[in-house]
Amino acid sequence: MRFYEQREGHTFDLSHPELFTEKRVWYYLFYEHPDMTRIYDKYLFKGYIEEKLGAGRTAPLYGMWTRLRDLERDWDSLPNAFCIKSNCSSEGYNLKLINDKSHVDKKAFFREVKKWLDPMNTCINSNLKAYAKITPRIIAEELLTDDGKQLMDYKILCFNGEPAYVYCVSERFSHDEPISAAFYDLDWNKLPFARRGRRNIDFARPPHFKQMLEISKKLSYGFPQIRVDFYEADGKLYIGEMTLYSGFLFDSEEWDREFGKKFILPSEGVYDF
Repeated sequence: MRFYEQREGHTFDLSHPELFTEKRVWYYLFYEHPDMTRIYDKYLFKGYIEEKLGAGRTAPLYGMWTRLRDLERDWDSLPNAFCIKSNCSSEGYNLKLINDKSHVDKKAFFREVKKWLDPMNTCINSNLKAYAKITPRIIAEELLTDDGKQLMDYKILCFNGEPAYVYCVSERFSHDEPISAAFYDLDWNKLPFARRGRRNIDFARPPHFKQMLEISKKLSYGFPQIRVDFYEADGKLYIGEMTLYSGFLFDSEEWDREFGKKFILPSEGVYDF
C-alpha cells in the first residue's frame, strides 16, 4: 500500500477498491487461480498454450536448463541467433536477444545468466502469488522478428472472458528509442489517454487482430481480469504471455475508473474456477 501511495499519490480502502489500479493491488494480494504457476512460468506456459490451442502458438523452444553447466554443455548446439531468458522474470529483465552467437563474450554471458537461477534475482522474490511455486529455469527459443525488426506487442486486456481494450507497445528492448505505447478499443479507435512515461503514438491495426480477439476470449475465460499478449512475426501470429498483473500507469483518473468498472473482483461476483 505504501508503494501504491508513493506511485499514485493517494491511498484507498483495500476493502472497497474502485479504480483499476486499486483493484490490481487487491489482485496482487488475494487472487488465486489453479493455473497461475503454469501461466507465469515461461517454460510451462508453452505447454499450457499447446493444451488450450494446439501446437505452434508460442515461439519454438530450443532448450531448457536448471543448471548453468548444462547450458554451457549445450551452447554449441544452439543456433547463431536466439532469445534466452529466465522463466520467471518480467519487464525485459533477465532476457537477452542474441543476434550473433559468435560475438558473445561467453565468460561474461555465463556469469550473468547464472544469476537468473537464483530466486532472489527473479520475480519469485516479489511476493506475488503467481511466482511463488516456480522452479527457476533458463530457456532459449527462436528469436522472432518482423522482417529483421523488433516485434510490436499487442496486449489484449480481458475481463471475465471478454476482450475489452488493446494496449500496443513498441521499442521495448531498444536502447536508442523511447518506449512507445497507446490504448485502443476493439474497433481500433485510439483512446484519449496515455500510459505515464510512454511516448503516445499511433499504431496500425494488426492483420491478425480478429484472431487475437478470438484467442483472447478463449484463454481469458474464468479470469476476472487477465491480459493476453501477442506478436506478429513474419506473417504469423504468436502468443507471448498472459498476465494477471497489468502494470498500467494511467495519466487519467477517469479512464483508470472506467477500466475499474469492468474489473469485477471475485468478492463482487461468481467465477467458474
